[in-house]
Amino acid sequence: MILITGGTGLAGSYFLLEFSRKNKNFKALARKNASKQKVLDLFKLYEPERAEEFFQRIEWVEGDLQDIPSLESALEGVSEVYHLAEKVSFDEKKADELYKINVEGTKNLVSLCIDKKINKFCFAGNIAILDPKLDGTKITEEAEWDFKRLHSDYAASKYGAEMEVWRGSQEGLNVVIVNTGIVLGSGNWGQSCGTLYDFARKSIFFPSGTTGYIDVSDMAEICIRLMDSEIANERFILVSENVSYEKVIQTLRNIFKQKNARPISDFWLKKIAFLSRIQPFVPSLSKASVAGLTGKSEYSNEKIKKMLNYEFQPIEKSLEFHAKNYLKQKKFK
Repeated sequence: MILITGGTGLAGSYFLLEFSRKNKNFKALARKNASKQKVLDLFKLYEPERAEEFFQRIEWVEGDLQDIPSLESALEGVSEVYHLAEKVSFDEKKADELYKINVEGTKNLVSLCIDKKINKFCFAGNIAILDPKLDGTKITEEAEWDFKRLHSDYAASKYGAEMEVWRGSQEGLNVVIVNTGIVLGSGNWGQSCGTLYDFARKSIFFPSGTTGYIDVSDMAEICIRLMDSEIANERFILVSENVSYEKVIQTLRNIFKQKNARPISDFWLKKIAFLSRIQPFVPSLSKASVAGLTGKSEYSNEKIKKMLNYEFQPIEKSLEFHAKNYLKQKKFK
């Protein structure tokens, strides 16, 4: 039996669909008031004829990463755990909340998995914790957290969470860790990576940076194959391609039949960020966020490609597919 956390999120919803397609025996942890309609909506996008059938296969269990008794109950009869639940925010005022959910929540789950002798644990980490080398070469799984570098509170919380997972591996829990780039998927348009499409449609500017992207279908397939294998106590970078924000924004705007956006210089982006932090009614743009938007980090996916003989789907194809779903669900013409 599989337990997945974060099943109502963008990536988690697709994992539930894949579990249903593959006839896995699974259940999904969800908070008391979590909406499950978005999960069904996503199923309808990918499997319109069998959406209801696949959705009915989900065994929902009520619980919270901060509520240990609910986690104990959820883990009954479970042999594998996919931990995808997380808090995503780049608001500097949310640091405490990020720590509680991402670090303490992971600590609670890992500790219980050790106690209950769970066979295997998959953790969805993030490339934000992998700092580049000074020589400018592509970032690999050997990259370490550099305490001297500027990091967002989100990145710090994901680093803390990953340390809890490694702690679990030292105490006998078999783990696989995936550090994903920006996950491209359909649904949950107003949250996390799903906000990309709104941003591309509304913004007339793009920043200068480059980062890694992966389609949610690649992420799910790789995680399932890793969990079904003998591979344990390893981490893998899951990035299909390293792509500039310019290419992503322009590709989406072309699909949306809008004029090309224009570059915003690093200088002006820093100025805007500074003004956002001193204006009380303007959403704050932190220094760490600016660094992420202007950085040109590139990540290597060679380890996972060799390990599983895996080929990722092109990001341009992924963007087109999800952008069309976005237009369909949002009913934009």
